[in-house]
Amino acid sequence: MNGTYKSPRHLPFAPLGGLIGALLGGALWAKYIQWTGLTAGWIALAIGIFTGIGVLLVGRSRQISISLVAALFAVIGILLGKYLDVQWNAPQTITVAIIEKDDTPSDQPKIVETRGYDASVWQLMRRRMEWIDLLFYVVSAYIAFRVSYSRRLYHFFFRTG
Repeated sequence: MNGTYKSPRHLPFAPLGGLIGALLGGALWAKYIQWTGLTAGWIALAIGIFTGIGVLLVGRSRQISISLVAALFAVIGILLGKYLDVQWNAPQTITVAIIEKDDTPSDQPKIVETRGYDASVWQLMRRRMEWIDLLFYVVSAYIAFRVSYSRRLYHFFFRTG
């Protein structure tokens, strides 16, 4: 055999498995950041695993083209995780309050004016990204490719005799 195992009936649905893995991994990563306050780039590797297994399980096939789709969805899953991180965890509007000391006996400050400064999601994502993140993109894509093209995993999930 040439190293590829094809199940043409399930092949069109393989990207759906990658999308599900990417959505699940990205959402879990953003929640992890929200719960712990740590950015933990190593979780991007789990996104690659989820995506690769999703493509393999739904597509029931080992093909280079499908494995490349898994790698693409792994990168999309990381971008989704970063997007959700910004949406859930980063302040969207920075409000500056101008406070004036009141001469009342309670000695409580009085807010005179507030100003809001909006930041776009893309700007917030760029601020929260570091150069090491590019390494995690590449490694996650590689892991998704290898997992979805793994002969051992294919035989583990789909024993053929």
